[in-house]
Amino acid sequence: MQRNEIVIALSNSNIILKELSQFHSIEEIYEKHKPKVDTKKIDFDLDYIYKNNITVIDYFDKNYPQNLKNIDYPPLVLFVKGHFDSSKLFFSIVGTRYPSGYGEKCALIFSKELTLSNFSIVSGLARGIDSIAHKSCLENKGYSVGVLGCGIDIVYPKENQPLFDMMTQMGAIISEFAIQTPPNAYNFPRRNRIITGLSEGLLVVEADIKSGSLISAKYAQEQSKPVFAIPGEIFSKRSYGTNQLIKDGAFLAQEPSDIVFYFYREIKTTLNLNDENQQKPTLTKQEAYVLDAIEGEISLDEIACKVNLSIDELTCVIFDLELKGAIKRLDFDRVRKL
Repeated sequence: MQRNEIVIALSNSNIILKELSQFHSIEEIYEKHKPKVDTKKIDFDLDYIYKNNITVIDYFDKNYPQNLKNIDYPPLVLFVKGHFDSSKLFFSIVGTRYPSGYGEKCALIFSKELTLSNFSIVSGLARGIDSIAHKSCLENKGYSVGVLGCGIDIVYPKENQPLFDMMTQMGAIISEFAIQTPPNAYNFPRRNRIITGLSEGLLVVEADIKSGSLISAKYAQEQSKPVFAIPGEIFSKRSYGTNQLIKDGAFLAQEPSDIVFYFYREIKTTLNLNDENQQKPTLTKQEAYVLDAIEGEISLDEIACKVNLSIDELTCVIFDLELKGAIKRLDFDRVRKL
């Protein structure tokens, strides 16, 4: 059998191994597990892959992400639609499928600011927080990866077809599941270990106490990845899970810079910068205008009056200035120039 045929056969057989590093080739795995292998769908799957420009990456491929090699039960194969770049600095954002307005706004702002800080956003392409995080990343010219809990040939949920199309043009969609695998509920915990496995850390935006996002948080902790959570209203079920994560030791994420500063070294390494060669950040006209209005220690309300912006508009600009190192936030409401 050819290599692609072997990979497809192993995928169809749903073989999952805790430590793939003990093997030296995909052929060796095939020979050891040959009695369990189902070869019935090979021709159909290969035909679909070739006709739909699907890339197949197995554990021994040079493009297989190193981060995934470090987790328990790494995926044996990844089906990829779009361009998968394993060299990116990945960070995952997850949350409820039915967010509040507050949750939507948090997902949008955090995804935007992390993208502008050179993170590539990973999520599960579900409705709600996942979709908002992907869209915000792409709209800010970032790179995003969606991990499916079904076959790469299935758009789930259906209403995300436009987002799927955007992802394949500006990022990638990946799945470990064989072609035609339906989005069964028990697939999603498996998907979640890949989301966190790819990423340097995880942010949970809004989540009920029984949310799948808490499964992602558990995987991240087991993989020794930092977990961040956005605090929410104590009377909202959507915030039970995130508030509990914080009580249990997750990092409280009040603003994107909480995450950016945690990963300062990783971001600098990815950008190939050092302190001696670091250039002054380029500011937009609006950012320069706001920066000129900052004198001494000043509140956001005072700045808003000076520049004639709403607090919501100003907050976004302040986030950008802080990430570019032009200002320092003294507390939630006061800033000064650097």
